[in-house]
Amino acid sequence: MLVSADDQVKAYIKKIMSQLDRWMQRGKISKLVIVITDKDTGEHVERWQFDVQIFASSKPKKSSKSTTPTTAAGAGQENTNSSGAAATATSSADSSKTEAEIQAEIAALFRQITASVTFLPQLAGDCTFNVLVYADADSDVPVEWGDSDAKEIVNGERVQLRGFSTSNHRVETLVSYRLGN
Repeated sequence: MLVSADDQVKAYIKKIMSQLDRWMQRGKISKLVIVITDKDTGEHVERWQFDVQIFASSKPKKSSKSTTPTTAAGAGQENTNSSGAAATATSSADSSKTEAEIQAEIAALFRQITASVTFLPQLAGDCTFNVLVYADADSDVPVEWGDSDAKEIVNGERVQLRGFSTSNHRVETLVSYRLGN
């Protein structure tokens, strides 16, 4: 497992996680996407999508706009956050799950993500990452976040991974990647 030693990257991720926590607590998020981009070509090589359904929120969701921050982390690394269209949670949660069952589902997802190295192409050269957050239109968006496109992978492969659910949330995971030339 890779761990960043760059203090700017750590601070940037901490800032992102703090904002995500606020949005999750308020039931404002429908999707979180992490896009890995080749720094030399600007081509998106991997796109990890986590669709979030929040069941505890009973108020209707509104569509939203995309935003992107202009903060850079690390030497020459460009990191981007975005807010985009929100989806409505249509399922109900299973409140009968135990904490151990929920943790087992999350652990299974982590194992599957870790095992994805068996089918994902090896990343060559320097890469950067972008964080995209799809939140409700009425969400409070920090001024340093700006608009962004979806950063889809053109002609990429897609693999649906495991999901997990709690009494308040359901998370589905999908990875898209560009096949080597």
